Amino acid sequence: MRRFIENPRVILLDCPLEYKKGESMTNVEMSKEEDFTKLLKLEEGEIIRLCEAILKFEPDVVITEKGVSDLAQHYLLEKNVSVIRRIRKTDNNRIARISGAKIVNRPEELIETDIGTKCHKFEIK
Repeated sequence: MRRFIENPRVILLDCPLEYKKGESMTNVEMSKEEDFTKLLKLEEGEIIRLCEAILKFEPDVVITEKGVSDLAQHYLLEKNVSVIRRIRKTDNNRIARISGAKIVNRPEELIETDIGTKCHKFEIK
């Protein structure tokens, strides 16, 4: 993860970058090893779809109030995007004011005006 970025493009999220599990108890019956592999591929596909919706806007930093799966973090870091997870709502609101970004509920709903570009320097110490 990059620790210093000048003029970063910031995306703020209020959603997890993880595979959504079923709301109620979900039973899956697997009789073959291929069934398990198929289920994993579905989860991976969903996470990659979320990440690609974010990467369309070429961000430098993605910050979310919720969790980020290992796969999503790996995929975004491969594209040189720094990811910060599980920050407080109040901190997300502060970052929104400073960077000019809007907090978005779903990556699919992102538009160019939601991206924060007013921040001059992003630094992690």
